[in-house]
Amino acid sequence: MNIKLAPEPVQDTVQNPDADEERHLAEEARRKAEEAQKEAEEARQRVEEAQKRAERAAQKMEDAMKRAKLAQEQLKKAQAEAEKLKNQNKKT
Repeated sequence: MNIKLAPEPVQDTVQNPDADEERHLAEEARRKAEEAQKEAEEARQRVEEAQKRAERAAQKMEDAMKRAKLAQEQLKKAQAEAEKLKNQNKKT
């Protein structure tokens, strides 16, 4: 039985000296594209986190405004009550 081995593949650089450089440039472009995609994903996450922080801040501000309004109403009631007591004391 006579087995023939397949011939060694001819490297591109032998046939085309620019192929190695082209392959290198393609790999570099792929790597840069992956890095850009990773950076874009990280930026998207940062934007998402910033939006969540802004929403929490807006909610806190809204809650603070409600508390301030309630405090203002309580102050008005207390002032009215104080005025009422003051007037009662004047009568006596």
